[in-house]
Amino acid sequence: MKGYDLDTLFPDQQAVIADLRRADTVFDEICRDYLLLSDEYLSMDTEPGSQSYQFACDIRETLDGLRDEIAQSLRRAGKM
Repeated sequence: MKGYDLDTLFPDQQAVIADLRRADTVFDEICRDYLLLSDEYLSMDTEPGSQSYQFACDIRETLDGLRDEIAQSLRRAGKM
């Protein structure tokens, strides 16, 4: 599932994201966290009602927050 790739979420901003990651260590860390958590989320095998299901929901919520932070950074950079 590619729905969690930065390239899929922000297809027209790939070069901008790469530039911001090189120039801004905080932005780079946000992107790294997003990519690590998205890999974790996609590799989880969860059943509704299980403890791992709740953990997956928590990861999804964190991913949504990180995605919003990335989008805000892109807006601040005038690229969205």
